Amino acid sequence: MSEPDRAGERAPARDSDGGADDAPERPEARGDREEKAAEDKPPSRTDVLTEQGRRGTIQDRIGTERDALSGYVRAERFVGRDQHIYNFAPAGGRRSRVVRLRPHDIAEAERAFVEPVDFADLCRRAGDRRVVILQAGRHSGRFAAARRLLWLLTGDAPERALFGVDPEIGLDELTSDDLTEGAGYVYRDPARPDAITEFGLDKVSGLLEEAGARLVITVDPAWTLTGPRTAECVLRLGRVGDRREIARRLLALELGEERAGVLLAEPGVPELIDAQLAEDGPPRHARTVVRELLGAHRQSLPLARTAEQALRLRDDEQRTEWFESLDSLSLQCMAVSTAVLNGEPYETVALAAMRLKNDLETDNPHADSLRGLDEPLKPTKRTWLSRLGARTVPSTVRLRYGATAPTEVIRYLDPYAQGKVLGYFWAEFDEQRPHLLDWLRWCAEHPLESVRTRTAVATGFLAARGFDLVRALVIEPMARSRDPRYRTVAAAALHATVTQRPALREPIEDLLRGWSGPGEPVQLRATAARAWRVAHEAGGASAALDRLEEHASDDAIGVTAAVCESVTELWETEWDGARIPERLLAWAAGSEEVRATTARLAFLLAAAQLVRRLPGDGFDWPGLLHIAAMDTDRMRDIAALWRDVLQDTAVQDPAWDVLAEWARTADGTPLVRRSLARLAWTVASDSLIAGRLRYAARGWAEDEHTRRSSADVLTALNGR
Repeated sequence: MSEPDRAGERAPARDSDGGADDAPERPEARGDREEKAAEDKPPSRTDVLTEQGRRGTIQDRIGTERDALSGYVRAERFVGRDQHIYNFAPAGGRRSRVVRLRPHDIAEAERAFVEPVDFADLCRRAGDRRVVILQAGRHSGRFAAARRLLWLLTGDAPERALFGVDPEIGLDELTSDDLTEGAGYVYRDPARPDAITEFGLDKVSGLLEEAGARLVITVDPAWTLTGPRTAECVLRLGRVGDRREIARRLLALELGEERAGVLLAEPGVPELIDAQLAEDGPPRHARTVVRELLGAHRQSLPLARTAEQALRLRDDEQRTEWFESLDSLSLQCMAVSTAVLNGEPYETVALAAMRLKNDLETDNPHADSLRGLDEPLKPTKRTWLSRLGARTVPSTVRLRYGATAPTEVIRYLDPYAQGKVLGYFWAEFDEQRPHLLDWLRWCAEHPLESVRTRTAVATGFLAARGFDLVRALVIEPMARSRDPRYRTVAAAALHATVTQRPALREPIEDLLRGWSGPGEPVQLRATAARAWRVAHEAGGASAALDRLEEHASDDAIGVTAAVCESVTELWETEWDGARIPERLLAWAAGSEEVRATTARLAFLLAAAQLVRRLPGDGFDWPGLLHIAAMDTDRMRDIAALWRDVLQDTAVQDPAWDVLAEWARTADGTPLVRRSLARLAWTVASDSLIAGRLRYAARGWAEDEHTRRSSADVLTALNGR
């Protein structure tokens, strides 16, 4: 059996609200149905308007993808990186040798520094030197000490002018043009082994003397310092007596004394700070603890529990200890399932975890089960949430016909835990990696679209680490699927891959160009059209539209549907910032019939799908109507698109249906009705289209849900 057929064969047979219609079909059954439908009725290009599900489906998917992607992006961006980053290469000029330190860095030196042992003696010894080499271990707080030392030594300088020196240059590259009178400079951890030389020290000492300035160089104890001139400059930093005081002062700096005191008194916080900082250790860890506490505070999460989980997962060693502390396969699988499906209903995530457990289970099925044979049942939810560092929060889930139902979704307390947990499992468990990929394919075939979307993002996260393997076993089988939902998963996974690892953009672009070839299966061509965000990531809306235009001339209905859905997603992503209407009008006015029809269908799909609810409003706008109402040029272009589709016999029937739905949405809100009437007035540029609009509006008067829209539109048209 081929890979794409296997991908479809494992599709689960349930749906989001108890029915079976939403469940993905087996490929064989789907093929039989499609063949029978083809015999009964030839497929129409306008069928693409009825295949996208309920109104707002595309927007829900985009929102879910943004939510899922944020956890992985943040994990990559922040974990293990230094928070003090300075740009020494401003656009449009030569690389700077020095940059001014941030005001916050100077405020820390003034108000949040905790002096290590013998720091007063260090300051005294540094007082008569223009250059100090501060030697201390990694995470010892040497950068903070350097700033404090300069803050004290330059006390007479106006506004405490403190600068950072580019670590990529050699010390002898500094010139008098780089120095400011009375300023202080931090040359932090020079990158070049030959950065500090006797000649460089002599040269820069003279320059500093002339400018009345100071320089502190921070280096690791392993740095080789040779020569008598260098040895004279070296001072060694002592240890901090109580790291808890660093945390208290940093919190006071960020929040103010009063709010910091409240935070420090929160349940569990004093115990957490004692457990993390009471013993000797690197001062830098105090900053890490504060960062996690502030992150939890700003997101209104439980302070101690959230910070504790984030600290347990902060590096590979801690992740190993944490994962090994999950003392059952069930709990470990729940950790992975929560990483992939963070934000989904608890029951959905737990069921997926048990599926993964079944895939990973040993030959002895009861050796690692939730319970032994004939043992009584025991509750697991509360224990699992506590052990994982997760919680459930009230939310809603979209049902099949657009209604919502209350539910509880599971989320890690640490917002960055998704990438940490999933990345750890992928990197460390070689034997289980194939099972993980097989399980991701199962999740990608789930009947809930939100599950499929989150799985796509997780798949892209892993593809960024093992692209060829994940592409071959997960992404490409989905791209070859006859079900467009699976092709959407493949496209979203490629976008997530590029987001995680931009260096893979070129090979992914090559892959998509290969899939787009005229001799390739229609499924691959359609997936390439769905992957518009790969081009958008590099070149914005214009590049994405250029790519979609290449596919818009493809006469395969599956590719047409893919282009239409992609245009709608692009419109939702850019909202009113892209020049989509102008591009669609150009397609529609061109000589290529297929591209012109695709443009009209793309507009109608966006008109049917997109809705807009502004903060504070209790009513919905048809999305494109809101865009038109906010801008005169957009009103003109969207009116021109309406005029075009209402006069095209191939698409005018669904076009009138969509316009009637706009009237229904607008009926209860005077502002929206007035905007609809203004649009109708703009559309009716000649007597023929005006007559057709009047006829349609009179029909709306017979429906109590469109009666007021009918009156406003007729008033506007009659006034014309």
